[in-house]
Amino acid sequence: MAPSQIFDFINHEVSVSLDSTNAFEGPEKLLEIWFADSETCTDSVFSKGTLRDIPLPEIESMLDLVSCKIMSKISSKEMDAYLLSESSLFVFPHKMILKTCGTTATLLCLSKVLELVVEYCGYVYSNLENIHKIFYSRRSFMFPHKQNEIHRCWDNELGWLNKYFPPEQSKAYIVGDLSKDHWYLYLNGNGTVEQSPRVPKAGSQVGYPLSPVISNGACSANDETFEMLMTELDPTASEMFQLSKHLNEFPDMDPETEDYGHLLGQKMISKSGLDSVLDGYARIKHDAYAFTPCGFSSNSIMDDKFYCTLHITPETGWSYASFETNYPSASKTDVLCNVVNILKPGKFCVVHVQEAINEKNSAVDSLRNVCVAGYKRVDQILYDLKFDYSLLYMYFEKEL
Repeated sequence: MAPSQIFDFINHEVSVSLDSTNAFEGPEKLLEIWFADSETCTDSVFSKGTLRDIPLPEIESMLDLVSCKIMSKISSKEMDAYLLSESSLFVFPHKMILKTCGTTATLLCLSKVLELVVEYCGYVYSNLENIHKIFYSRRSFMFPHKQNEIHRCWDNELGWLNKYFPPEQSKAYIVGDLSKDHWYLYLNGNGTVEQSPRVPKAGSQVGYPLSPVISNGACSANDETFEMLMTELDPTASEMFQLSKHLNEFPDMDPETEDYGHLLGQKMISKSGLDSVLDGYARIKHDAYAFTPCGFSSNSIMDDKFYCTLHITPETGWSYASFETNYPSASKTDVLCNVVNILKPGKFCVVHVQEAINEKNSAVDSLRNVCVAGYKRVDQILYDLKFDYSLLYMYFEKEL
């Protein structure tokens, strides 16, 4: 089925004026906040609305604190996907995922997030200490000294996070070889279902907590995230994402309703083959943007409730690309090989985090044995984490 390319919102003013000439730090900071286990459980923490009811201007004000802008948005009945000037934001009824690159200050949004969920969702707590789950992660920075002070080192980030979430419940990891690219992870939260009596929404009848058996069955959904973080991209493969290679491709463009970045982004994702990485697995809706003078970002919604996001910084000397999805059904081995074949990185790490399924994890088992033609696996690390998650980290380098 051909992917849909219908936008729900485009900020033409930001899209037309955006210039990434001074962009340098590709690796993203990834913040994932769960207020409940699923949409069916939001009544336990929200007395009105859900995260998707937060107005667009308020989301923009939150992102202003982080130092990024919304370029466009696509939606489904289950979620909203915002393409940002620096990466992506995904909003579900019960959780939000903010992924930002460059010198953005991702963690500066936490106070504003709390303010918004209290005002627009009726969050039943006055702080974030009772949060269901929170994950914060990032790859090692290329230029850490250029980051905002709270992101300049891992200790600073941990100190900031522990202002909002209980330090005694936190888990923090540095994964991988510290002499090479490595990865940081922070987890916190109580991770339990139905933390408070069911809160009636305005105009509804009073409800009561379900029994533990019914509650867990209704709310739990096995969660997973698959990430690829790539550096030293092949220069020939990276040419596709240089604006100088795509001049005057849309002479009939209507500047009142269209912008070159979004039109070229859609062409890039198709011509590069990146739109087919998950082809055949799901119904897909794409949003893509090509930056000036180079660079590329895309969000995709799959089967209404899963996302895929790609970000590419092709500049020689600090080239970087990331791929991330929470789609559960695709073969992660096939996806990994497809992305590598398109971008041809010199080095890359794979991070797969998955909630345990009956103490078995077939995706991890298959990934642990993956062979990538032309690459050697340097590291493989497996962790059992908080909330019954497992983590697989692998690091690859191109064979000489």
